[in-house]
Amino acid sequence: MKTLDDTIQDYKRIQYPRNYPSYNWLRILGGEPLLNNDYIRFLFDTIIKISEIDSQKFNNGVVIQTNGIFIGQGNISLLRTKLDELLRSNPKVKVCIEVSIKGTNVEEFKLITRSTNRPISELSKFEKLFGWNLGVYSPNEFFDFNIKAYYKLRELASNFPNFRPTIIAGFGINESYLLQEGNSRERITIIFQDNKPIYHPEFWSKDFKELYEDFTREAPRTFDSRFNKMPMYGIKDLFEYPWVGPTLKQGKQVYGFRWYDRKFADERGGGNIVLEEAFADILDKFFLVDNRSYYSTLVNWKT
Repeated sequence: MKTLDDTIQDYKRIQYPRNYPSYNWLRILGGEPLLNNDYIRFLFDTIIKISEIDSQKFNNGVVIQTNGIFIGQGNISLLRTKLDELLRSNPKVKVCIEVSIKGTNVEEFKLITRSTNRPISELSKFEKLFGWNLGVYSPNEFFDFNIKAYYKLRELASNFPNFRPTIIAGFGINESYLLQEGNSRERITIIFQDNKPIYHPEFWSKDFKELYEDFTREAPRTFDSRFNKMPMYGIKDLFEYPWVGPTLKQGKQVYGFRWYDRKFADERGGGNIVLEEAFADILDKFFLVDNRSYYSTLVNWKT
């Protein structure tokens, strides 16, 4: 297991990019970087230390991606302390925590997170490793924590000029390619009811609707006008990536008859036109953009 000193030494060994003054940002992914207080402490101690050494290397911008489950339970005390330490240590560094919302309703949340029928052996292993007893929470409660995380972080941000929260429609890797621009043949979804995608606005839960309205009202003032919609997971990934094929195969295996893949539907003799037309209502609610534009916006918010 790497220590804090190991991580700092790894950072020191990273060279500046050729022909550029810095990297565009430091992006921290999972696993789950905000899984518990031990993770939060290690992560922010690392950020604070490398910020003291040379924050220009990552352009003074940090993006942390989280499912928000731990934060949504109200566990923000340590995060508050660490943000304050970072502000005092290097006020130039900006941190944006991006909560990935795992569904627009509980049914979708269960499908994406596989939060039902987990074997006892898996639950006990998770508790032993990470200190979480997953068995005490229902999918409804987990979904509630996922939604509430943004509000907890937004409240925290009111006290810190170096911190802003955001959210993204993290509808799972199997659906990353839903909103390809133009008349893409690569639209992918899970069919829910009335021959519509599972994340169609007709099926949004009350809590997700409120979250969407709150976020899209406030985010344009923090970031830019694109945020009058919600960003969607995948941003602008490419089908040429080598892991996409296995991912699509897995999606079909998991979701069975509920899985819809436009490309292969066409190859079998024609797509589902009614379902395809339902995407128009979704395109009105979400946006995609290239990674550089998106993440640069997150670490260069308006002041």
